[in-house]
Amino acid sequence: MTGCRWVVAGCLLFAIQWLTRKRTRELPRRAEVGRAALTAVLLIVGGNGLLCVAEQHVESGTAALIIAGTPIWMVSIDSIFGRKAPTGSVIAGLLVGTAGTIVLVGNLSRGGDALFAFLILLASLSWALGSVYARGKPHRTFTASLEMLVGGAVSIAVGLAAGEWSHLKIAAISPASLWGMLWLITAGAMLGYSAYAYAVRTLPTATVATYAYVNPVVAVVLGTLILRERISGMLLAGGAAIVLSVVLILAGSRRTSEELAVSEN
Repeated sequence: MTGCRWVVAGCLLFAIQWLTRKRTRELPRRAEVGRAALTAVLLIVGGNGLLCVAEQHVESGTAALIIAGTPIWMVSIDSIFGRKAPTGSVIAGLLVGTAGTIVLVGNLSRGGDALFAFLILLASLSWALGSVYARGKPHRTFTASLEMLVGGAVSIAVGLAAGEWSHLKIAAISPASLWGMLWLITAGAMLGYSAYAYAVRTLPTATVATYAYVNPVVAVVLGTLILRERISGMLLAGGAAIVLSVVLILAGSRRTSEELAVSEN
């Protein structure tokens, strides 16, 4: 189902981009397809796919805590390959953001399968690698749709190889599941992933990494507005810490960008 989501989203987005292009319609070059394929395997198959598998066996709170380490992976990998140390403001922001996420997650389960928790850790690392790899690569019109198509196709192949087809019961799919799939295809993939694919190629790594801290805050706000969930003092404290972390990281990233601009001039 994860693979189908990405394939459908990729097809729709590719068709829209193809029909709305004002310039000469040219298919992506072989080198662009290769870069998109590797990025898709790291982000969609490794990052999103492993997370979807593992979250069937690990509670959401535990998964959120492990995924909260993604910004640390991203900044660390970027520092290693870029040979530039993060600023003190960025490091402080990462620490505050991780602490805020822990508070926001709340009561975490002490149970769960260690193997699937490890898969979430691998998913976090794969997403970070894919994000850093995508940096510096040109963002073309069809970049996001290509990544969705390749990532979705590989995910479907992995699912079939794992024998997941035998567990699929079409009659058991509820209307709520179909609406959920529609939301993931449109808002989650066509809009959300496209925005991320653009941001990761144009903004500093530390700035892009703040998405992992903003997501829990958005989830809490939506839970309050839609599901009428209660907002506790711990939630407010965690949200405040995360907002502070984003400010610190953005400030550190901006300082780094200004220093690079001065050195180049």
